[in-house]
Amino acid sequence: MSPFESRRNFLSLGTALLPGLTLPNLLRAEARSERENRPEPRAKNIVFYWCQGGPPHQDMWDMKPLATDDVRGEFAPIGTDLPGYPVCELMPFLSQQIHKLSIIRGVNHHIPDHKPGSMFMLGSGNPPNPTTFHPTWSSVVKKETADKPGVPTTVAIPSEPSQGPGPGFLGPAYRSFEVQGDPNADDFKVRSISMPEGVDLDRLNRRRRLLQKTDHLFDELTEKPPLLEGLDRFYQDAHDIILSERTRQAFRIDEESAEVRERYGREQLGQRMLLGRRMIEAGVRFVTVTDPYGWDTHADNFSRMRKNIPIVDRCLSALLIDLEDRGLLDETLVMMFGEFGRTPKINEKSGRDHWPQAMSIILAGAGVPGGFVYGDTDAQGAFVTDKSHSPADFACTVYDLMGIDAHKTYPAGNDQPTPIVRGGAPIEAILG
Repeated sequence: MSPFESRRNFLSLGTALLPGLTLPNLLRAEARSERENRPEPRAKNIVFYWCQGGPPHQDMWDMKPLATDDVRGEFAPIGTDLPGYPVCELMPFLSQQIHKLSIIRGVNHHIPDHKPGSMFMLGSGNPPNPTTFHPTWSSVVKKETADKPGVPTTVAIPSEPSQGPGPGFLGPAYRSFEVQGDPNADDFKVRSISMPEGVDLDRLNRRRRLLQKTDHLFDELTEKPPLLEGLDRFYQDAHDIILSERTRQAFRIDEESAEVRERYGREQLGQRMLLGRRMIEAGVRFVTVTDPYGWDTHADNFSRMRKNIPIVDRCLSALLIDLEDRGLLDETLVMMFGEFGRTPKINEKSGRDHWPQAMSIILAGAGVPGGFVYGDTDAQGAFVTDKSHSPADFACTVYDLMGIDAHKTYPAGNDQPTPIVRGGAPIEAILG
């Protein structure tokens, strides 16, 4: 008798003796018990705005008005609702929302390249590793959170960050549901849940039953390959969402009033933020909003920022006010950051280059302290001079807010137990 047959017979015997006692069911029961016994998270929901390219902290949140012209730049500081703390003149709306924000200026690392820097900041604070891709935030949430029928646990608008690790070693089953469309477009549709012409729900259900019969061809496998598991999860999610009026309703952004849509701004980022709020209201746990404009300003930094910053000022402040007005901000964590900051010295092309030694991370909601500027940099915004922290420390902080053990291990690469975050400790001042 082969080892495979022995194991299958053992599981069959277990099923006969104790109904439902199979390895997958045992593992599911164990995971369910762990979730049920976990402390209530402060951040029940997350809206994560990923700023691909690295925003210039000196031109937004960490201004240096006393520096020389070749560091200070073209923008003047303005006062905020936190006395003594200035922000960029292009942020009049957010300047009055500082009482909701924690501005973290001490996180830094050593990688000045986009791809590995993004892997570092998106990969749960783990330095990039060519053999082990650590999963991104949303994938860990999907792994650790019980599914809600008909509602995707995680959604990416329009898709996961292209330079991040995605689900990493957790496998494709833990990738976010991707919207893959522009919610600012008049003909916006979510491609994955839009039925082709001539296909009604009855026909869809017949297709689903056929797919399930096909799946039985793999029942003899001890464990499905990750790709098949991922496809299963994708098709199941899409099928459930199509049948869920609540979720399909959440995607109908055109039902928002013209006033609300204008408040967020009728351009790509504003409408992505608004759709993110609708996702949270529908029960989605983690929404990733990817920036459509880019922050990689090696040239013409100030003309680029004259476009980018007012858009962010408008839509991020609208999101914060909207979440608060709807009673969602206390349990929703809003995060904004990129892979690094920008150089203090302005180059000959009027640009700022890559600079991981300093950056600004913005948090709001979920009980994080408001009106709180944590950490500091030197007179040029070049190096952290107070409260220096690693990306791992920041990751541990966020996972603590989510009620997830940052050092929990998963099998990865030859089934070696691998922690979500290697090392690091929560930033207690942010946890309060």
